[in-house]
Amino acid sequence: METVGFEEHVRSLVEDLLSKGPVYLVDLSVRGSRGSHAVDVFVESDDSLNVDLLAELSREIGFLMETTDIMPGPYTLNVSSPGADRSLKIPRQYRKHLGRELRVHYRRDEESFTEVQGKLVDAQDSLIHIQNGKSEVEIPFEDILWAKVQLPW
Repeated sequence: METVGFEEHVRSLVEDLLSKGPVYLVDLSVRGSRGSHAVDVFVESDDSLNVDLLAELSREIGFLMETTDIMPGPYTLNVSSPGADRSLKIPRQYRKHLGRELRVHYRRDEESFTEVQGKLVDAQDSLIHIQNGKSEVEIPFEDILWAKVQLPW
């Protein structure tokens, strides 16, 4: 099975595990080759996400991966939050950052892109609103190339 196939299986397993709680999958990648795979799982929570919860999730995901024998040979499992340096990926993440300063790179039209930095004032499944000075920019989610929370320092 290729790395892509492993990734799909692990993604399905993690999504099933997290489906009923406040913690949700943001991103997942499987890299490496047979016998030396690394599985990176990035999760976020509607509530607080702390080291103890991440450790518990790591144990649960590792147990499920071992009992379902998804990965051939040894692998390293890394479970963490995305961190401030990673781009926001899914609409659910944006809602957690309401009121925070974002920098958003997005498609203006078919041939051009632009950026805006400002306060996230609304986040829906299909679009976000950024308050930039006195104006407000509405950005459809499918036009966002990347968006990062801007730290205050």
